[in-house]
Amino acid sequence: MLCSLLLVFAAPAFALAPEVEQAEAQFSGGDPAGSAATLTAYVANHPDDAEALWRLARALYEKGELMSAQGRPDSERLPLYGQAQSYAHHAQEVAPNSGLGYMWEGVALGRVATSKGILSQLFTADDMEKLWLKALSLPAPYASASGNSTFPGDAYNALGQFYRLCPDWAAMKWIAGTRGDIDKSVDYQRRLVAAEPQRIEGVKELGVSLLCKGYKQDDEAAKAEGRKYLKLASELPTKNPVDRIDHGQIPTILAREADACDYSRDGYEDTSESAYKGK
Repeated sequence: MLCSLLLVFAAPAFALAPEVEQAEAQFSGGDPAGSAATLTAYVANHPDDAEALWRLARALYEKGELMSAQGRPDSERLPLYGQAQSYAHHAQEVAPNSGLGYMWEGVALGRVATSKGILSQLFTADDMEKLWLKALSLPAPYASASGNSTFPGDAYNALGQFYRLCPDWAAMKWIAGTRGDIDKSVDYQRRLVAAEPQRIEGVKELGVSLLCKGYKQDDEAAKAEGRKYLKLASELPTKNPVDRIDHGQIPTILAREADACDYSRDGYEDTSESAYKGK
């Protein structure tokens, strides 16, 4: 088991360009805006460097997360996610056998959905799912120095959140080509926590998914386990700005535990079939 984990989270065996190394250090140091600026300048002259492209998509996403926590309007954040999608898609074109480009295009699409409203973006649901499943089929082991970004850990996290937030009503398969599945959500979050037990976001999201499962399925054991993981997440030390955002949201999650299925960092959304029909 130890050998397999070391393989999963080994550093890349090839050398990165100095500018990409700098941007990686900025990201790991909690400065996604600086990382994005460094990579934007580099990619302007090296547009086919896949390692720079997916990292730029990630940095733009993370920059948007911090802007959201600051209460900045969607009009400022949404262009970042659009840029992230474009850079990640080009990373796939120049490195089609690396899962990281697929990973971050899916994340960009997901953040557009939670920002604009999930029910208004159902047409992208199957695209996100396919991108993340494709990413997992193409091993590209990675871990940032700070541990706040890993692969395949980020894909487990993305799919775990996707299967919780995506509506699960029967008509969804016809409307969007896929549907939510809370048991899949819990399974993917468990995979992340098993590999990275100190990662606050993963522990928090497992707690949220378990609460959602508990209320969907009238499962008291799942509810109790969800509270346990949320308490554990609140006690883990923060390592980066996004960790601090997650810490700050845990009390609200626990206070509104019956609404766990609708939670995202952007707030709570009613994704019921009745809400969709009322649009």
